[in-house]
Amino acid sequence: MPTDRGDAEDLPRYRSVADDLRSRILDGRLSAGEALPKQQQLQRHYQVGRGTIQSAQQMLRDEGLLEDGAPGRAARVANRTTNLRPLAYYIAQAFTARHVVLDVWSLTTEQLSQAVRNEVEAILEGRRRPPETITVRVLLPDLTTSHPYPRHADDPTDPRPLLRLRHVIRTYAGALEHSLTRLAERGLVGQVSVAIRGLPTIPGEKRYLINGTEMLTAYYWLERGQMQNNPDGASLDVIELRGGDLFRSTLDGADASEQARFEQVKLWFDTRWDEVAQPLQLD
Repeated sequence: MPTDRGDAEDLPRYRSVADDLRSRILDGRLSAGEALPKQQQLQRHYQVGRGTIQSAQQMLRDEGLLEDGAPGRAARVANRTTNLRPLAYYIAQAFTARHVVLDVWSLTTEQLSQAVRNEVEAILEGRRRPPETITVRVLLPDLTTSHPYPRHADDPTDPRPLLRLRHVIRTYAGALEHSLTRLAERGLVGQVSVAIRGLPTIPGEKRYLINGTEMLTAYYWLERGQMQNNPDGASLDVIELRGGDLFRSTLDGADASEQARFEQVKLWFDTRWDEVAQPLQLD
């Protein structure tokens, strides 16, 4: 009977299922909006159990490649702007370098921590050669400023939306730090540096500077929504930030104007990191 583990290397089977589905999505064999085969069909195709398929699909949801299916219906490939890829794709590419360098400015590290976790697990399981060094600097909203968003749609003084944001910031920043330090603790990467600092503001966009040659930018807009999972069990109407697709630019073949833009973004990051940002207390 098929199991949830792999072959002789004893790799989690759901990861190889996710790898195959991911490649089918990214190369267009499964197009945006298209429904995946039903779970029973996937189980037969990959010769695995239901839990393996569910874990693989959840991994792809975390990467932004799948949308949740309606009850009783199959999950669908996420509708994304043409040719734009999820963060997990770029992080996977970044980890093929000998020296991984990430500078990040974002509202939270939810997507980043999930993408990095995927790469860390691949290294721990022997599916990816580890880089020689990893250096990560992350700027996030600080945990003391009364940021204007998210906020209760009808009562801006309600502290619960902001408390929820602080909880999310702590949770995923801590997960990111933990994932990367595991590589150092296991002796798999010679040098790992993870630093997370806070700024007394919230971002209008998220930026990822990757290995000194690539920049990803996505913009935040305001959206009304429901905030769930409050400690008191209430569901709140909130105005919150939502992030869009990532737009990529690269120094490879860049003209003088694009090179200057890279330098200005790096200067923006470095000066805030050095002059204003303070270490974020995650405990």
